Amino acid sequence: MNEVKLENIQVLGANLSNVLNAFGSFQLLASRIMLEEGLGSESAEGIVQFDRDRWYPVARWLATFERIGREYGESMLGQVGLAVPKNAIFPPFVTDIDSAIKSIDIAYHMNHALNGAPMFSPTTGTMTEGIGHYGYLRVPGKKQIIAECNNPYPCPFDLHLIQAMAQRFESTATVTHDPTKPCRKHGGASCTYVVRWV
Repeated sequence: MNEVKLENIQVLGANLSNVLNAFGSFQLLASRIMLEEGLGSESAEGIVQFDRDRWYPVARWLATFERIGREYGESMLGQVGLAVPKNAIFPPFVTDIDSAIKSIDIAYHMNHALNGAPMFSPTTGTMTEGIGHYGYLRVPGKKQIIAECNNPYPCPFDLHLIQAMAQRFESTATVTHDPTKPCRKHGGASCTYVVRWV
């Protein structure tokens, strides 16, 4: 991810709720992992508490993802990805599947910070590099988008995040991993997803 070190990057606290949402009525399990990874504090009920507007170390957040995948499987990482856009507020320009997939990279950078400064400014349109990207390439003449992702998040999370965003605007949308391209699960630097709809 360029020359920026992950220890200098933070994630916005509001994102922590995506894990709790994915675990549904089993939030104690998710809370245990997040608390053990040093994210938030424990409530009297044992549920993790966090400040939605505070920045948390992304290295601890990524360690949480790694443990969820190891302890509960890739399908749970997919559930976290599906939870991300469910309650998201979309900017006015997000009106169709194309703008929805394009907006993922902007939202991704807005929800991450470098030394406490958000990595995308809606005011200036400036994007700070260092955490990779969510790609967008429309295939001419087809209802198809190619999204190459070269960020530190796990493959199943990204696949389901893109699927949830696509299905907000095209209910028939499917997302598949391009088997001819590298995969981060197998040591690749990126994963490539194919979005199709009818």
